[in-house]
Amino acid sequence: MQRTATQTTPIQAGPGPSDVRPYRERLLRIDDVCFMTGLGRSTIYAKVKAGDFPGPVQLHGASVAWRETQVDAWIAARPAVGATPEAPPVPKPAAAASTKPGRAPRAPRPTRAAAMGAI
Repeated sequence: MQRTATQTTPIQAGPGPSDVRPYRERLLRIDDVCFMTGLGRSTIYAKVKAGDFPGPVQLHGASVAWRETQVDAWIAARPAVGATPEAPPVPKPAAAASTKPGRAPRAPRPTRAAAMGAI
């Protein structure tokens, strides 16, 4: 059978559709993680140790990297600035000049003009 330009042949993509990865996981080094999170190197390692940040994967020897999807998920889990309503500020009571117990409040200081006799 001779093929013509209009015939198509199915392309074999591999053993099966379950083996196809639509997204390739990127690994980020510490400088990239610092840039993405705004945290310093020592802060990231302290948070990893405390369990508050995703742990790195070992590449070779002492070389480590973080999975980008885990860092992105950690960033997305952070609350936005101003997202949580804060309690209204508590008004301060009218304070006397001295708040130490057992001491009488001071008299108000005269203004500079009054002290110079201009008034």
